Amino acid sequence: MGAGGEKRLLIATWDGAGNLPPILALIEAFARRGHEVHVIGHDVQKSQIEAAGGAFIAFETAPQWDQGAGVARSLGADPATMVRVFAETSRDDILAAANRLHPAAVLIDCMLPAALNATGRAGYETVALVHALYSFFASPASMGGACGRAIDRADLALGLSYAGFDKDARFRPNLVFVGPARPEIAGAEWPRRAPERPLVVVSMSTGLQGAEGVQKKRLQCVCDALAGLEVEALVTTGRGIPPDSLTAGSNITLERRVAHDLVLPQADLLITHAGHGTVMAGLTFGVPMLCLAPLADQPMNAARVAELGLGEALDPAASRADIAQAISRLLGDPAVKERSRAFAAAVALEPGIEMAVELVEALAVRGR
Repeated sequence: MGAGGEKRLLIATWDGAGNLPPILALIEAFARRGHEVHVIGHDVQKSQIEAAGGAFIAFETAPQWDQGAGVARSLGADPATMVRVFAETSRDDILAAANRLHPAAVLIDCMLPAALNATGRAGYETVALVHALYSFFASPASMGGACGRAIDRADLALGLSYAGFDKDARFRPNLVFVGPARPEIAGAEWPRRAPERPLVVVSMSTGLQGAEGVQKKRLQCVCDALAGLEVEALVTTGRGIPPDSLTAGSNITLERRVAHDLVLPQADLLITHAGHGTVMAGLTFGVPMLCLAPLADQPMNAARVAELGLGEALDPAASRADIAQAISRLLGDPAVKERSRAFAAAVALEPGIEMAVELVEALAVRGR
């Protein structure tokens, strides 16, 4: 361990859209316990990191990007290649920050395996932040399994997920599930315009998913499907798609972002790209899901939702008619609603973010 004392921590992240909320929750939780939290990340994350109480450090040599603009559009390369390149080039920046700060522990997004391995070899107490299904990161689809191997070698791995959702996975002893983490949200619940109708929430990521224009086309198709149904709908477009670029029926409200905590407790159905963070929110609040999963870990998440009977998975290129039929089918199925509520009740007993803080604190003391 470095000489910085038990209270100094370094967190390493990157702009992957859904991986930031658990980081913000950790920053807030560590700050409440009096820790000095330094966070290295992309410039577009700075304001949120500082608002949560973290001291921001920008990447110096690793490329900057903005998931709201799409990785391919920002950097002129396909996203999978850029993630692999970034995972390697960010290693030096993260290790340099650790050597300057001498933190008690270094907490690193598990999609940065080179940095996890390098800080561990340098003698720092390492914590892998596992913000999606462990079984996905352990698979060849995730950088050839490099993420899974780095998770397994870390001194501690925090599973920011529900173990019961990662069906049939074999977990390593260093992996402790603390449940999904989100920053604390202050505010009133989202105001309903038609509370007599079922509420459908559409959340297709805060960042752009896939090739340019595809996500907007998918959102428009969902809007078209919803327009003909007797429902009230909230469609969130995220950072990359202006709400006024979509055509929506009178039963639909378009917003860039509405916090899940403020709207999902009222929702009857969640339509999603099946990103891990959004799926975890749906599970937490017991909302059935319709998943249109295009890439990365999303098809695995969607398959889990369907296998557990908590919703359905459709091809992301499904037609307006197919989407409308699936919405009607799920809204009319009391069994899927009951299973979703039962899952939420079971996971409500998960330990939560405070356990994550305590585990990291114990690791820091052990490493002195």
